[in-house]
Amino acid sequence: MGSLNKKKASSTTKKGVFFLLLATLAWSFPNVMIRMLKSDFDVYTQNFYRYVGSSVFLFAIGLMFTRKKMVHAAVNLKVLLIPSLIMAIHQIFYTTGVFMTSAVISSLIGRINAIIIPALSCIFYADERQVVKNKSFILGALIALIGVAGVILGKGAYAEEGFNVGVLLVMLGTITWSFYAVWVKKIVRSLDPLAIISYVSLLSVILFLPLVLKFGDIRSIRNVSAGTNVLLFVSGILGVGVGNVFYNHAVKYVGTSISSVFFLLLPFSVGILGFIILGETLTVMQTIAGVLSILGCWVVAGLAKTKPPDTVSGSSDQ
Repeated sequence: MGSLNKKKASSTTKKGVFFLLLATLAWSFPNVMIRMLKSDFDVYTQNFYRYVGSSVFLFAIGLMFTRKKMVHAAVNLKVLLIPSLIMAIHQIFYTTGVFMTSAVISSLIGRINAIIIPALSCIFYADERQVVKNKSFILGALIALIGVAGVILGKGAYAEEGFNVGVLLVMLGTITWSFYAVWVKKIVRSLDPLAIISYVSLLSVILFLPLVLKFGDIRSIRNVSAGTNVLLFVSGILGVGVGNVFYNHAVKYVGTSISSVFFLLLPFSVGILGFIILGETLTVMQTIAGVLSILGCWVVAGLAKTKPPDTVSGSSDQ
C-alpha cells in the first residue's frame, strides 16, 4: 500500500512539475511583449484587448473539447466573481508598472510572490503549512532566490534604472495576483482549470470595458499594423490564457507553495528567450545563477514526491 501511494505521489508530482514548466515558458513572453507594445497601446487598451484575445482563444478550446465542464462553470459563475475582480486589479497595477520600469526589473520584482503566496497559503490551508515548514522547501526556496538575484545582478540591471513609482505598482500587482493564486486552489477542486481562467478572462473584459472607453483608445487597433495586432493578442493568449491554465493544473497537483517557487525560474527563462529572440547575451554569472534557480526548484519538486496523493492535490484543507 505504501509503495502504491509513493507511485501515485510521484506520478502526481511529475504532472504538476510538467504544468509548472509549461506555465513558466508561457509567462516568459508577456513582460517583453507589454514593453514592445507600449508605444502603440496605453495600459487600459492593452489590458482590454489582451483579455479579449485570451477569452476568445480559451472559449474556442473549451467549447470544442470540454463543453460540459464549461457549462458547469457557467452555472457556478458566482464563485468566479471575486477572483475576476482581483485579476483585473492585478493587471492594471502590473501593466502600468511594467510600462514605467522594464521587462527585467518587473520580472524580478514579481518574484516576491514566491514569498507572499506561501505566507498566504499558510493562513488558509493546513496542508500548505506542512509544506512551508519543511526544511527541503526552505532550502530549495533560498537556493532559487539566490539564483534569481544572480540572474538579475549579473547584468547590472539596477545600474540602469533606479526605484520609481513603477516598482511600487509592480509590487501591488504581484501582491494582488498572489491573493488570486491562493484563491484558485479552492476553486480548482470543483471547477475545470481551463473553464476557470476562461470565465475569469471574460469577466475581466467586462470590467476593463468602461475603463478603456473612459481612459483608453479602443479604436487604436485600426491604426497599427497587422503584425502589431497579432503581437497584442498573442501576448494575451500566452500570458493570461495559456499560462494560467497550466498554473491552475499545477496547483491542482502540487499546491500553491510549491508552485510559487517555480516562478523563480522566470528571470532565467526570460534571459534565455532574450538570447534566442533578441540576441542578448547571458553572462557567466547569470548562467551559474540560472542553474542555481533550477537546482532550488528541483529540491522543492523532490519534496512534493514525499507527500501522499490526496495532500498533493490539495484536498486536506482546514
